Amino acid sequence: MRVSLFLTIAIIALLAGVSGCASIKAEKNAPPIGRFVNVDGEQMHILEAGVEHKGKAPSIILIHGASVNLRDMKIALGDPLSKRYHVLMIDRPGRGYSTRPDDGYRLARQAELIRGASKVLDIDKPIVVGQSFGGSVALAYGLEYQEDMSGLVVLAAVSHEWPGGIAWYNTVSNTPIIGKFLRWFVVPLYGQSVGPNGIEESFAPNPAPDNYYDAVGLPLLFRPKDFKSNAEDISNLKREVMAMAGRYGELKLPVAIVTGDMDTTVSPELHSKTLVNEIDGASLDVLENTGHPLHHARKDQIIGIIDEIVASTDL
Repeated sequence: MRVSLFLTIAIIALLAGVSGCASIKAEKNAPPIGRFVNVDGEQMHILEAGVEHKGKAPSIILIHGASVNLRDMKIALGDPLSKRYHVLMIDRPGRGYSTRPDDGYRLARQAELIRGASKVLDIDKPIVVGQSFGGSVALAYGLEYQEDMSGLVVLAAVSHEWPGGIAWYNTVSNTPIIGKFLRWFVVPLYGQSVGPNGIEESFAPNPAPDNYYDAVGLPLLFRPKDFKSNAEDISNLKREVMAMAGRYGELKLPVAIVTGDMDTTVSPELHSKTLVNEIDGASLDVLENTGHPLHHARKDQIIGIIDEIVASTDL
C-alpha cells in the first residue's frame, strides 16, 4: 500500500514537473511582444503598430480566434495593415498573456474589456475586425458599442446556433477534478507533442504559413490556465451566439462579412450566409477554394475589403 502510494505521488510529481517545464518553455519561446494596460482590474496584453492614430490614420482593432493569440492576427493582417493604418492587436481575456475575470467567457464581457483597452489608448471610432471566435466577439462589440465604431468586419465568424457539440477535451476541461488533471498533467505534454501535426489539417485546403506553430506561439495554448479559458470560451459559445442572434438587425454601421467556401470548421451556410440577410446593407464575400483561416490564405482580399470599409466611412 505504501509503495503504491509512493509511486502514485512520484508519478504525479514527475508529470507536474515535466508539464511545468513545458509551460515555461512555451513562454520562453513566445514571450509577451506588446505591453499591458489595466482595464477594470484585468491586465490586457496589447500590441500597437503602424501609423500614430490621433487624427492621422484610422484605427483597426484585430480580434483573434480560438486556440491562438494576438500573434496570429499580427502575422496575418497586423503587419501589412500597419503600413498605412494604426493597428491594435490584443490577447482576448484569459488567452495569451491577458488575464480574465470569472465571467470572461461572455462575448459581451470580452468586447467590453477590448473596448476598455482601446479607450486607455484614446482610440476613437475604430474599425473592428474579428476572425472565427474573434468574429463572434466583434459582433458583440458592434451590438454594444456601434455608436463608437466606424465599421465591422467579421471573418468566418460564428454567429448562429449549430447542430452537434464540441470537442471532448473542451467538455472534459470544464469538469471539476478530471478537468484540472487534464489541464495540468496531460495537455501540456500531449498538446505539444501532437499540436504541430494538426496545423496542415486545420488550414486545409490552403497551405499553412511557414513555421506557423512556433511563429504564433501556439504552445501557449497548452498552459493550464490558457487551455481552461479556451475551453470555457468554446463550451459557452453556442449559448452566447443564440442570445445575440435575434439582435443583428440592430447593426446600422458598415458591415463586411467574409467566409471561405470550403470552411469545414464554421459553416458558411449556417453562419455568414445567414448573417448577411439579417443586417441591412451588409456585404458578403465568399472566397473560393478557401478554408477557415482565410485571414492567412486570402490576406490580400481581406485587406482590400477592410480598405473598402475605411473608404465607406468619414475617417
